[in-house]
Amino acid sequence: MGLLVTVLAACGLGGPSKEQQLESALQKAGMSVSGVTSAEADANVNTSGEFITVKLVGETAERERLARTLQDAMPVLLESIRDVDGGTFGVSIFSPDGAVSAGPRDLGYTGSSSLSSVREFFAK
Repeated sequence: MGLLVTVLAACGLGGPSKEQQLESALQKAGMSVSGVTSAEADANVNTSGEFITVKLVGETAERERLARTLQDAMPVLLESIRDVDGGTFGVSIFSPDGAVSAGPRDLGYTGSSSLSSVREFFAK
């Protein structure tokens, strides 16, 4: 019986992992924001916590417009993972060619990568 459970889990019949669920939710949220052309999320969930990073690509190479798009994206991204209690959260937005980027510091955030700190700042 144990072998059957292992085989079924390996085949993906147990449903998407927590990592896959978080990544999917973040990608969907990112793509729902005007000015975002792609969203890639990576979630690592282990006994130490949740480590989440999001890479957005915007429509422009103008840093100010990228920052405004990121400002619009932050509440949507954070809402998509509202059930995550802790861990870290990193997010950046890049120009289509990757030469220009903006992150939370461009929006006035100077705190740590702690998800709770990021949430607290962007909930204002």
